[in-house]
Order: sequence, then C-alpha cells, then structure tokens
Amino acid sequence: MDAQTLIARLQSDAADSLAALCVDAVLETPLRQLVPEALVSATARQTLQAWLESAKAVATLNSMVEALADRLASERRAIKDVVAGDVRRALREMLERPFSPDRKLVLTVIDREPTRDLVRQLLLDAVLEFGRRASAPVAGMARGLGSLAKMAGDRVKARSGTLGSLVGAVGDEVERQLEKRAAEFVDSALAGVFGQIADALSDPKRAAEAAELRVAFFDGALELTGPQLARELANLDVAGGAEILRSGLKRWLAAPSSEKELTDFAKLLLERDGARTVKEVLADVGLLDVTRTVAKEQLALRIRAITATPAFATWLTELTK
Repeated sequence: MDAQTLIARLQSDAADSLAALCVDAVLETPLRQLVPEALVSATARQTLQAWLESAKAVATLNSMVEALADRLASERRAIKDVVAGDVRRALREMLERPFSPDRKLVLTVIDREPTRDLVRQLLLDAVLEFGRRASAPVAGMARGLGSLAKMAGDRVKARSGTLGSLVGAVGDEVERQLEKRAAEFVDSALAGVFGQIADALSDPKRAAEAAELRVAFFDGALELTGPQLARELANLDVAGGAEILRSGLKRWLAAPSSEKELTDFAKLLLERDGARTVKEVLADVGLLDVTRTVAKEQLALRIRAITATPAFATWLTELTK
C-alpha cells in the first residue's frame, strides 16, 4: 500500500479504528504509569517557574479581569435572571440539606483576633449607645442644676462654681464609668458570643436554622447584578494580589524544601488510585462510556485533520520508501 492510499484510508474509516485503538490503550494504562510522580512534580515546578518569570503574567491577568469586569458591567440583569432555573433550584436544594459541622472546627475558623476585634467593637458601640440613652435623664437633670446655679445672686455665686463643677464632675464620672463597665461587659461576653455562634452552626437540633441562613445568603447573592459584581471585582486589585502571590511563590520555589513538598503532593494525588487503570477509575465515577465515546470522536477528527496536511504526506512518503 502506497502513502497516498494509506492517507486516504486514514481520512475515512481507518481514523475511527485507530482512534479507538489509541483510546483503549490509554484506558488500560495504570495512572501511575500514565502520569509518573516525577513528571507531576517536575511539570508543576516548570509551569510555576515559567509563569513566575514571565513579565507579562500580571499584566495578562489584569487584562483578563478588566475584560470580565466590562462584560459584567454590560449585564444589567440580576444573577437569578441569568442562571438557569434548574441550576438555581438544584443549588437551593443542596443548601437546604441539614448540615452540622463540628463545634471545635467552627470555633477554630471564626474565633480569630481580627474577628474578635470587630465583634468587640460592634458590641461595645451598641452597649454604649444604650447606656447613653438610658443615662439621658441624669444628664438632663445635671444641665438643669447648672442653669439654676447660674441664676443665683452674688452670695450664691460663690457656691455656684462649686455646684457647677460638681455637676460636671458627676456627668464625666458617669460617662467614664459607663465606658469602663461597657468594655468589661463586652470583654466578658465575647467568649459567650462566639460560643453561641458555634452552637447555632454546629448543633444538629438547629440544622434547619443554619440551612435557612445559607439559603438566605444564596438568595441575597442571586439579587446581585452585573455592574455590582464588576465594581467589586475592580476593587479587588487582582493585579496587586497576583504580584504578592508571584513573590511568595518565587520565595517558596527557591527554598530547598519545595522540591520535596511538590514530590509529596504528587504522591498524595496518586496514592489511592496510582496502581489502578484509567478505565477502572472512570468506571467507578460513572464516566467511562461517555469519556471513551468523546475521546474516540475527538481523536478521530484530529487524525483526519493531521493526515490531510502536506507535512504528514511528506513524512509518510519518506517513511514508506
């Protein structure tokens, strides 16, 4: 069979059988043989280094974000009107499922110093505002006593200064005591506040309430519009964040420990399924049939396209001489 006849066959039915042969051969290959641990770690290192050394990396990322922000800004509809109804319903059903995480885990996540500072300030502001309103009658009485002292005669004036100072001192002391007591109260209440939050999120008896909270957040997110998301995306300073990430990754890759950590990560990826074939792994997750069909179709198309090129004809002619 000459080269031209072989090319003609490859562009017809032979492409399908060759594609099937290639796909089945890959499916029968163990994952560890198909993707060796050394290749995973080496590829990860090379890819990271290439991006980190690229002067255009941050600029490219920034331009992508700008393009996304422009597209979002032109979309005036709310997310709920853009996302398909079936997808929204499926997500809502997932969020409505009862879920109660471990209490210690919740506290580990939420009870951090910045969170404590924020909650403390919010509680302190609320307590102080309540205290000021509750003490308003006392302050009014103090102002009345001060006015009465000013209206007294010369004989009383000698004492009015003392009275006025006394009233002012009382008012200042009330304010100081209020702030001190409020701060002490808030500090003692913080542990209880975080404990109650953890209870609300982790108590199985309140799982339905936690689900309602998740759904409420979800519904609120669906109300957001494209321009709102575009503004927040612009405020993220993605380019600045990418530069920080790049600098950190450069330092990590330069450290001697990074090679071992990449190798350990590759081992972790292949630890459970490394000895199994691709076919077995795909069958377990129910994707074997569709993967085989799509892979054969796409590979057959590529075979036909490649064999139709003059470069392939030249290569095959030289091979069959």
